[in-house]
Amino acid sequence: MLRSLGIRNMLLLEKVEISFSSGLNVFTGETGAGKSIILECLGFVLGKKSRTRFLRTSCDSGEVVAEFMVNKSGEIRELVDRLSIKWSDTLIIRRVEFSDGKRKTYINDISCTLETVQKIGAELIEFVDQKDGSVVLKKGNHINLLDDFAGHKKDVNSLVKNWELLKKTESEISIMEAERNILKGEIEFIEHSLLELKNLNPKLGEVSELEELQSRLRSSSRINEYLQGAATLISEAHVRDDLVIGLSKLEKACHLLPNNKLLLATITSLEGLIHELDEIEKNISSILRERANEEFTLEEVEDRLFNLKNIARKHRVKPEDLLSLSNKLEDKLLNYTDSEDKIKNLRKQLSSVEKAYQADAEVISEKRKIEGKKLEIMMQQELVPLKMEGIVFNTFLEKREVKGFNGLDRVTFKISNHGMTPKDLDKVASGGELSRLLLALKVCLRTNIKRITMVFDEIDRGIGGATAEAVGNRLGILAKQDQILLVTHSPQVASKANRHWRVRKTFNQKRVPRTLLDELNQADRAAELARMISGEVVSKEALAAAYQLLNQ
Repeated sequence: MLRSLGIRNMLLLEKVEISFSSGLNVFTGETGAGKSIILECLGFVLGKKSRTRFLRTSCDSGEVVAEFMVNKSGEIRELVDRLSIKWSDTLIIRRVEFSDGKRKTYINDISCTLETVQKIGAELIEFVDQKDGSVVLKKGNHINLLDDFAGHKKDVNSLVKNWELLKKTESEISIMEAERNILKGEIEFIEHSLLELKNLNPKLGEVSELEELQSRLRSSSRINEYLQGAATLISEAHVRDDLVIGLSKLEKACHLLPNNKLLLATITSLEGLIHELDEIEKNISSILRERANEEFTLEEVEDRLFNLKNIARKHRVKPEDLLSLSNKLEDKLLNYTDSEDKIKNLRKQLSSVEKAYQADAEVISEKRKIEGKKLEIMMQQELVPLKMEGIVFNTFLEKREVKGFNGLDRVTFKISNHGMTPKDLDKVASGGELSRLLLALKVCLRTNIKRITMVFDEIDRGIGGATAEAVGNRLGILAKQDQILLVTHSPQVASKANRHWRVRKTFNQKRVPRTLLDELNQADRAAELARMISGEVVSKEALAAAYQLLNQ
């Protein structure tokens, strides 16, 4: 619900603050006073397309501020939550226009885009001002309006659920078939590659190990040469034999000099040297034996490395990634093998979903036919007191060429005038007729459509008497559950108001016009209604008639 509207320096309005209530809120006044300007400013703050400039002459900036009390549910909540705006049950929308033509928009003081405000505004207020894009006029909304009227929400939800599942399954089948067709051309290559890789049998980390072994084997011959040379020198030089002979002679000398400590120490050192020389020979022989037992030759290692790197180049991968490649190719082959079964299962599922969708759609179609006839009867009853006896309202149901989100039907509201061929709502009715037609539809659909503030601009244009009385009564019916803002010239309509403002135009000393608003009490209302009945000169009869209207 719209709680308040503040307007500063916009069009003819210097500074206006309006507090609204639920029910019927009415604006009256003489022609040209600026009644419709208030509704225009409301449209401006909600991003509604309108005139190019709103800023009052000679002002640097102007703004419109609208405060709404909002139920934190549904689409509004989703839209506001996306902006990370803090709020409880109140939304304050502010839109500013500057003298350079720029405009800025805020929701609870958070800057936002015009598109966002337009989406939120569409959930808060519906402008019903003769061919202004009312939801009722848009053909795409007719099927939803009829479904709301029918009250078969459970059936519609089931239909939508099956439709979404149907489209999802179709998409999965399409993707799998496309992937299978792509793999089909590659399958021979995949099988050949897997055979090559299987025969090659690459190991994890094998390339690094082989390269290390290759480096070691390449230096092996030189190492062996050095070791063998050292062994040869030691053995062929007869160093040990000479040392043993020397030791024997020293021992003989020791028998002749048994107490010579230095000689004894020398003999001990020489014995140790001979022993160490034996160990050196053994160690060199051991190293040579170990190297003679290498598992692979250099040629074998280099052949293996060549084969690994060659197949890696063929597949444009690193040699160390060959094992991963093999696993990927096996997965592709497995997927190709399994895809046919998966596609078959999905097609069975699709067939089942299509049957469920078709069953839901047929049930809903039948209900739409029945409820469409009910709506036609209700509309004819509503149109008679609105002096539209010659207009026939029709709910047209046509079969869609293809299945859709809403089922098998295309629903269009049409009217025929005095037996003419039925046409779209806005193609037949005049401005005043269209407004009354929309009002009748609103009354018929009122128990089913979502709660929203409705704005009517001169819905009573061109009517009076009993017709105006009927319009007022129906606005009163709507106002019992919905907030309505209304600009009117009809005293019969204005008399139904829960709150009533008189709009008047004044001039300052420089003859610059401005619009003022006065909220009216009961006595003021009677005077205003009397003016609307008789003109500027209010007669006793007109005043009496005004009180009679107020007391009905």
